[in-house]
Amino acid sequence: MSLEKLKSGKITIEISALSIEKILNALWKNNIQTSNVTRRNLTTIRCSIMYSEYKQAVNVVKKLKGKIKVIGINGVIVFILQIKRRLSLAVGFVVFFILLYLLSNNIWAIDIETQNNLTPFEVRKELTSIGITPGIKKANINVYDIERKMEDLDDQIMWIRVRIEGSTLRVVIKEKINPPLTEKELPNEVLAKMDGEIKRVFTVSGNSAVVPGDIVKKGDVLILQKEGREGFEKEVKPSGTVIANTFYDKFMEVQISGEKLKRTGNKDSDIYINICNKKIYLKKAINDFEYYDKIEERKGLLNKVVYFEKKGEQINLDKDTVINECALNLQKSLEKSLSKDAKIIDKKIEEDDLGNGKIIVKITFTVEQDIAEKVW
Repeated sequence: MSLEKLKSGKITIEISALSIEKILNALWKNNIQTSNVTRRNLTTIRCSIMYSEYKQAVNVVKKLKGKIKVIGINGVIVFILQIKRRLSLAVGFVVFFILLYLLSNNIWAIDIETQNNLTPFEVRKELTSIGITPGIKKANINVYDIERKMEDLDDQIMWIRVRIEGSTLRVVIKEKINPPLTEKELPNEVLAKMDGEIKRVFTVSGNSAVVPGDIVKKGDVLILQKEGREGFEKEVKPSGTVIANTFYDKFMEVQISGEKLKRTGNKDSDIYINICNKKIYLKKAINDFEYYDKIEERKGLLNKVVYFEKKGEQINLDKDTVINECALNLQKSLEKSLSKDAKIIDKKIEEDDLGNGKIIVKITFTVEQDIAEKVW
């Protein structure tokens, strides 16, 4: 079917002009067929024309300074226009629902409910740190995993519930309520938190009770509660920093010569079922190793014991190299336990021969650090 046939149909138009007869003559002259011509008043007529001639009629009327208005449409063209309009609506609805479906697969809002101490802002920052933000796909969310991570992240959380409600992630938090502190009459003091040799004292308030060179024990008073010269003293809350040399002893036993047992890579295993504290073996190790390490793996019903073979191996290490390596390892171990302001300034290394190719390396580290501890 051609496009022109599809456009077949009539429309009813209303024409207004001062010389209406002149417009009618012009329409006929341009072979525009009119029918059902009726006069509405002196300057207005109503008639029907073919839909395909409508644009031509508009040009003729406007050229003669008239006005034209569509009153009604009938025929095949009406059906086409209705189908076109409904198709547009249908396409719009389909696109809308597709977008709605795609958007519904994501979380677009996070609703957080807290109590007194935690704020929604703090919780939102913690959620962001574990990758939970608006726009995340629902498929990438495991609510139980979020609950576990949040409990590990914040020790103020006693109980947390995370659930997906539509496109909203709802987070409900119950906070820990710490018991009230028991009031104790504690003096305001600055005491030594460990033994040491005083190097420098910096007081913010209060008079120093020690001077450089003094040896103090844990619990000794470092800064007094009084400030000022004798006779003009006043009570204050003592505060300050006391730098002292402190001492740490570390040791390590090592073998530098003789025979040393090492794993060969060979292993064997027992596999058994534990029922009512009775072992039913599915596999029994031959275990003809002279020396071995034994490791037991318990996994509920099915258990396993693994034997790793060890054999003697002759070693002959350089003593100085071994001592230096021990010193380095012991220093690294100590540094992990010290505060950031602490500094290792010296170390004294001693060694003792234990016999059978074994020695023990003893190191005394001198650490410069603040030993002042405020007691309120």
